[in-house]
Amino acid sequence: MRQYREQKAQVPDAILLFRMGDFYELFFEDAELGARLLGLTLTSRDGGRTPLAGIPHHALEGYLARLVAAGCKVAISEQIEDARQAKGVVQRAIVRIVTPGTLTDEALLDRTRSNVLAALVTQGGQVGLATLELSTGEFVVQLCPEARVLEELGRRAPAEVLLPESDGPARHPLEGELRGRLEVPVTYRSAADFTPARAEQLLRGHFETASLEGFGFERIDLSLQAAGGLLAYVRETQRAAARHLRPPRRESLDEFLVLDPVTLRSLEVERTLRTGAREGSLLAAVDRTCNPMGARLLRNWLCYPLRDRVEIAARQHLIAALREAAATRAALRRTLKALGDLERMIGRLGVLRTTPRDLRALGFGLRQLAELRTALRGLRCAEADALAAPLDGLDDVAARLCAALRPDAPLTLREGGIFNDGYHAELDRLRLVTRDGERWLVEFQAREIERTGIASLKVAYNKVFGFYIEVTNANRDRVPPDYVRKQTMKNAERYITDELKRYEADALSAETRANDLEYELFLALRDGLLADIPAMQRAAAALARLDVLAGWAELAATRHYARPEFVTEPVLSIRGGRHPVLEQVLEAAFVPNDTELVAGGASLALITGPNMAGKSTYIRQVALLALLAHCGAWVPAEAMRLGLIDRIFTRVGAADELARGQSTFMVEMVETANILHNATARSLVILDEVGRGTSTYDGVALAWAITEHLALQTGARTLFATHYHELTELAELLDPVFNLNVAVREYEDQVVFLHRIVPGAAGRSYGLHVGKLAGLPRAVLERANAVLTELEKTFARESQRPVLAAVQRRRTRQLRLFEEPEELIVRQLRELDPARCDPAAARELLAQWRRLLGLPDGPPGSPP
Repeated sequence: MRQYREQKAQVPDAILLFRMGDFYELFFEDAELGARLLGLTLTSRDGGRTPLAGIPHHALEGYLARLVAAGCKVAISEQIEDARQAKGVVQRAIVRIVTPGTLTDEALLDRTRSNVLAALVTQGGQVGLATLELSTGEFVVQLCPEARVLEELGRRAPAEVLLPESDGPARHPLEGELRGRLEVPVTYRSAADFTPARAEQLLRGHFETASLEGFGFERIDLSLQAAGGLLAYVRETQRAAARHLRPPRRESLDEFLVLDPVTLRSLEVERTLRTGAREGSLLAAVDRTCNPMGARLLRNWLCYPLRDRVEIAARQHLIAALREAAATRAALRRTLKALGDLERMIGRLGVLRTTPRDLRALGFGLRQLAELRTALRGLRCAEADALAAPLDGLDDVAARLCAALRPDAPLTLREGGIFNDGYHAELDRLRLVTRDGERWLVEFQAREIERTGIASLKVAYNKVFGFYIEVTNANRDRVPPDYVRKQTMKNAERYITDELKRYEADALSAETRANDLEYELFLALRDGLLADIPAMQRAAAALARLDVLAGWAELAATRHYARPEFVTEPVLSIRGGRHPVLEQVLEAAFVPNDTELVAGGASLALITGPNMAGKSTYIRQVALLALLAHCGAWVPAEAMRLGLIDRIFTRVGAADELARGQSTFMVEMVETANILHNATARSLVILDEVGRGTSTYDGVALAWAITEHLALQTGARTLFATHYHELTELAELLDPVFNLNVAVREYEDQVVFLHRIVPGAAGRSYGLHVGKLAGLPRAVLERANAVLTELEKTFARESQRPVLAAVQRRRTRQLRLFEEPEELIVRQLRELDPARCDPAAARELLAQWRRLLGLPDGPPGSPP
């Protein structure tokens, strides 16, 4: 146990899996925890003083996945010498430490999602952020304000975040938000790993450069300090060089349209709000990728839409070329589907944990590059040629791998069966000995009978004496001189020859020697590929990009998508737009709609109409089409024309955050405040039912003021769906505001939702009709109808007079919503003495009240 205790002391915060023969053993607290998490049988040794549990070595991946999913850090200790050659205790060493952010094994990873490790360094309100996808080698650094780091991490969705330890007992100020809001594991690391000097040493040493200027870094800033902390952690956990890590690439927040976690959630970009499932999300709707590399890139593109019109146009152009070339597109997609996950195969090669099966699949994939680049160049498109270029120069690597490795190459390294016959002469000889041993013995016996003339001579084997030639005593005088006596029997003598000795040595050890030779040959083949990693990574990145764009071309062709047109004016014009998710569910039943917004002009649409009529669908649809357009994709519409958007804001849905002490309404106000503080004239804002979480008057007041601010101060292109019909009066007061409603058709006591957006304000909300559709009891509906009738008699005046607009016309400069004339009228009625009010005074009083309400002095129906 001394060896175990020494290794456990190296990783006190990890579960140590200690290899002993065919099992990984867990001891002490690790055994108790493992038994609880994995359902293992807990036993003991040393008279019960040492708790013990174990897992079979061949089942490691399954148990490892469960431990990592439970948030555990796991260290794996392997035997590093052959037990047959060990003198005393077999030598063991920790070969890797597995954490949520450092996964590379295929069985532990989601094929369609990146597994990101992140590190943060904060100073003076600025944050250096570094992210690494260890399974592919993608390494990104950026600087961002501390106020925006959580939204940036929300987009990157890390599996683990590294933070530098502080000098005192205080925890990092972001830890609570990371663990709570983002639900990501946090690992504290020595602050020494994040210093500028240590970061420069680590980065220069790993990438073998005298300076980092060649990567575009003139000095070590906070982002590179975070990168240094990441690199130190990778070296500690992987116990290997990680040769596949790409040099860190600087990204700027200004390169991409901003989507904060609220927007990603509200628009259901990755997951649905109701179930949290991928199915029903935008990602699922536009995913036509054929390869895991493309699937991961697609998610990244959707979370990071572009703001560069040149790059957007390049993607659009290649989609157009692929859309027109249906046969080429189909051939490319078939080949991409068969390629396998080259990025992660290369990643496992970089950390020296690749398998023979990995390298065989890598060779097969690289062999397809010639066909792919020929097809791309056949499109006669500059963007296609740019994707074809990185596919050159790897044919020799593909040929080397395919010539060396068997098509059915195994997962293991020590059990043989890796290389093709003919790859290595000595390996072929050892295999021949193993496979053809019986035939050789028969042939050897026949030769010796012919040479000696002893017809009864036979060649045999036993465990005590090995191989031997047996000659009866009657033929003993005919034995050749090169026969060496080995054993005397009652009626025979047993002999050995030099040739039979050599065969015995080969036969008894040939399989072991062949397996050992294959292992050495595999290591040499693997190490010879390390220099080709950068070229292979460039090819894999091009293939991932091709997969996404070919999938989008397929989508554009089969679902009749249109190419968005980007213009310099801040407009958003959509003709016949369709929701990219719902149209695939509803097919022909989906109703297309138009949109026209102009920042600085008619920029804010107030949308009223019944529940379930499609207001929320419509505003989300517009935002999703804008998002897709900025990704370079084509969109489900007849036509789309827009100016670049800097950020999409959303305030939709309702969700309590009780753990943070926030009610539904508080969450709503916090999200709305974020919009009002950060939206610009280049933003797109969608609001759904803002203000409904409080009293009616408070809600209307807030919604009114918010609308005014967006229309007059911000100027953002805005869609605001509401049931507050009072807000529709703003269209009469503010030039940027206009009304839209969802058309309905009434027939007898039935209401038909047409789902078409038309100009003007809605007259009713049809809430009782929706209650009927939901199955409310008839008695409840009848009572609600009676109450509604009474309320409409008493309070509803929308159809008769625009009260708030009338007040506004009398107060051209100042907006004072609730200086209500009704309150004055009610008070005067209460103070009125009917006995002292003659008919003339009554008529004058009525005339005053009508003027106060903004009604004409003449008969009903006269203009004011």
